[in-house]
Amino acid sequence: MKKMGRVVILDKPKGKFTIKSYPLPVPEPRTLLMKVEMCGVCGTDVHYWRGHKATFQVPFPGVFGHEITGTIVALGKGVTKDFAGNPVKVGDRIVPIPLITCGNCFYCTIAKEPVKCLNARAYGHLGDGAPYFTGGYAEYLYIYLPNSLFVKTDMNTERSVLLEPVSIGINCVEKVGVNVGETAVVQGSGPIGLVTLACVKAAGASKIIVVGGEPNRLELAKELGADMTININEVKDPNERVKLIKNETLGGHGVDVVFECAGVPRAVPEGIDYLRYGGRYCEAGHFSDAGTVEINPSTHICAKCATIVGAWSSTADQFIKALNVLRDERFPFEKVITHKLPLERLEEAFKALSSDYVIDGKEVTKAVVAA
Repeated sequence: MKKMGRVVILDKPKGKFTIKSYPLPVPEPRTLLMKVEMCGVCGTDVHYWRGHKATFQVPFPGVFGHEITGTIVALGKGVTKDFAGNPVKVGDRIVPIPLITCGNCFYCTIAKEPVKCLNARAYGHLGDGAPYFTGGYAEYLYIYLPNSLFVKTDMNTERSVLLEPVSIGINCVEKVGVNVGETAVVQGSGPIGLVTLACVKAAGASKIIVVGGEPNRLELAKELGADMTININEVKDPNERVKLIKNETLGGHGVDVVFECAGVPRAVPEGIDYLRYGGRYCEAGHFSDAGTVEINPSTHICAKCATIVGAWSSTADQFIKALNVLRDERFPFEKVITHKLPLERLEEAFKALSSDYVIDGKEVTKAVVAA
């Protein structure tokens, strides 16, 4: 009898998760089968589950989970190395790069923005169809799409499962730049805000302020490199928060760069107000459509001579840079993960991240599922 593996299927937006069992595929040439050890529960998946408009086409029934780490259980013919050229064998821990690009379309070649590839596919964003094992909310992942890439790592699962989120932080930093000696603000103390904070610190910012809403997360932000934190539940007036931040800058002019990682529309005009004249603003929190917000082009953009840039996903080379940041022992990345849950409790994690952010009486920073 063929060995079976379990996969979590979401039937529709606002629907139900169901665990199904399917026969494991035998790897074809240039493919591999991995055992999923951990998969991070991403806020983007939660947005899709809640029915928010998806800016990346998601078919239903859907197989989700794209922050994946695990070990190789079977290699197809011709798979001998990872993306960085390291030799691989059965038993090695790897992290797949979920976004698969074609390398031939307008965005891959002319625009040099492969994350917007016109023919993109992505593990964790595929439908419920053979070969079934296409996302990380499962016991196994079958890496079978043409142009698939993965990286080998000797880091533990708690760090390696954060490789995809940290690559997002790397992309943010590269989009607007961070120079040694600059001041920065990170809006949002969730997982993306926290790992972006570490990337900003690694890039050389001299002062980093994190604006968030949960005391435990803000304490962790300090461990990850924040010089100052502002709790929006304590300082409730946005104008007062702007004043506090400008008081921390040279001449009270404002900070050099802001990273919006909260995914809350009202954070955007406030974050632009933090900037000095000529400052840079990176919008990274709105991968899915959470709504609109009003800004004034005259005062928010022209009068500030502001540079406002959107960051979207990440590229393969940024995964390699993220590996180096994750290896930096200055950053206690393992503390970002607060909950490890079995596949059977995945829906519980989604519901918590849509309401009170509490599981088993403890506040959630980052939940992962362990198959």
